[in-house]
Parts: sequence; structure tokens; C-alpha cells
Amino acid sequence: MKAAVFKKRDEMAVIDVPTPVAGAGEVVLKVHNCGICGSDLHAVQYGIGMPADTVMGHEFCGEIHSLGTGVNGYQLGDRVTSLPYVACGVCTWCKRDDAMHCSHLRSLGLGQLPGAYAEYVACSAASLLKLPANVSSRAGALVEPLSVGLHGVNHASIEPGMGVVVMGAGPIGLSTLIWAKAKGASAVVVSELAPGRTALAMKLGADAVVNPTAGDPADAVKSITGRPPEVVFECIGVKSTLGAAIGMVGRHGQIVVIGVCMESDSIFPLSCVMKEVQINFALAYTRGEFQETIDALSKGVIDATPMITDVINVDQVPAMFTALKRPGTQAKVMVEFPH
Repeated sequence: MKAAVFKKRDEMAVIDVPTPVAGAGEVVLKVHNCGICGSDLHAVQYGIGMPADTVMGHEFCGEIHSLGTGVNGYQLGDRVTSLPYVACGVCTWCKRDDAMHCSHLRSLGLGQLPGAYAEYVACSAASLLKLPANVSSRAGALVEPLSVGLHGVNHASIEPGMGVVVMGAGPIGLSTLIWAKAKGASAVVVSELAPGRTALAMKLGADAVVNPTAGDPADAVKSITGRPPEVVFECIGVKSTLGAAIGMVGRHGQIVVIGVCMESDSIFPLSCVMKEVQINFALAYTRGEFQETIDALSKGVIDATPMITDVINVDQVPAMFTALKRPGTQAKVMVEFPH
């Protein structure tokens, strides 16, 4: 089968790889859609120990093509999404629905297990979640990034009337915006440099979008609520953005860090002490948050399809990875397979 793979730092390729076979407790999915994640871009940029010919891709959905022994509750043709990992299922972390901290966890698409930039992908049946008929396959592939935003928002104490800043209007920032609005924030201001993403953030419900080189997002929140922001979500993940978040948030405010900074950074602790700021870091999601996202999509509580700015085929993946190194108007790029 055809798959997009990591070759070496800053290089992707499309090659033929063996079609997976479902082992015990596994299914093989015929992939419908797989999103390109910022973590994928970082992984290719920095290498992070991935071997050559790693099949990447971890934001996906598809239909069950084959079932291994011991799989119950699923049948051929079921449309599903999947948590992009295999966990032990019995440790303390797994039992509390926090499997991302399982010491036996193996991830799909980042070097341990093959991912879904491919026509077929093998998954643990324990990681699957069914998609309702009214949730499209493109939306199904958005469940993973939407759940990242939900997990971050669930780290905050959002109440009606609150003002929020979301730093960054990439896919995770847009997911955070969607959930902050859904959870009741009265004013959500997005900080973003790119004009194309500015328009997209407004379309997805932002009350204002501020270019931080030209204005202060905190002032925009204050103009709506009369107060500095109670919560700031850092969704950029580059050096200095955490310090900027500390500067924006109000007294007794909360910062939730969702962006992944890949280099050392520094902050001025006295600024946090004087305002008694809380800083929380959010990693990934839980299975419960995957299900909450699917339910919200099915009920129309959220609509994330405007996040999809580009739909490409697997042959275009290497060129798109190169294009995404440069600032542009893309938000969520979706790799789509015939189905």
C-alpha cells in the first residue's frame, strides 16, 4: 500500500509499504481521512529519534476492513476513529482514563507503531470509538485535535461572563476557541498574526482577533467584559509566549499551556507571584474527552469543519510538509483517501 513516511530530518517521502494484518485484539482500518498535526511537523523538523520509513499520521478515522481474534462489539464496515496509541489498560493511569501517562503506551505515527498517512492502519480495538452516521469522516478525523482543545479547556475553570484570550489560531488554538465558547466564556479574543487565520477564527466564533504586534489582546477582552482576561490559553508553543501569557492574564488568573515549546524558555516569576497566577500544562486528552467531542459534533454543539482549509491526497504530503514550514493561511490540512 502507499504511505507517507519520515525519511530523515526535514524530509518526507511516499513509498510502498506492506498492508497491515490485524493481530489479536486489533482491527485494520481502511483510512478515510488523516489530519496533519503540528506535532508531525515538529517530529520531522527535529527527528525525535524516529527511524527512517516511519509511517506518520495520528489524527484519523476510517472504516473497519478486517478484525483480529478476540475483537467484540465491532463489525466490518463500521466507521470509527481511534485514540492514536496502545496502552496497557490495567495500570493506575489507564484505570483513571489518563492513558497518555501509561508507562507501556505505544503511539501511532511517531515511530513506535505505523500511523495513518496510509491506505490502511492497524489499531487496538480498545482504542476505537464509533462515529455516528451524521458525523462525516472529515469531522471524524478532527476528533483528535478537537479533543486536545477540550482537554486544555477542561483544565480551566471557565464560567459564564468570563473573558478569555486564546494565543494562536492554528488548529489547536481554533479547537480551544470552539470549546471555550461551548463551555460558556462570554468573551473569547484570539491573538493571531496571519490574516487568513484571523478570518477563520472570526468564522468559528471569536469575539475579536488581535494582531499582537499592533494591539493588546488583553485590552480587547477588557473592552468587552470590563476586566482583564481570567484565562489565557497558550496554543503557540514558541519561546516567549508563556511570558506574554503571564503579562496578559488578570489577577488570580489562570494560564493553560497547550502549545508545545521545543526549546528552553524563561519567565519572570515575580510577575506570577504578584498576580497569584495559576499555570497549568495540558497533555493530549482522555478517552472520555474523545467521546464528548464525538457527541458534541453529532448534536451540533460544535462545528469544526471550517477548520479544514486544505484537502490533499497522500502523494501531496511531502510537498505540504515543506509548505507548512512557512507561515500561511492553512489551518487543518486533511489527507483524504478514496472511500
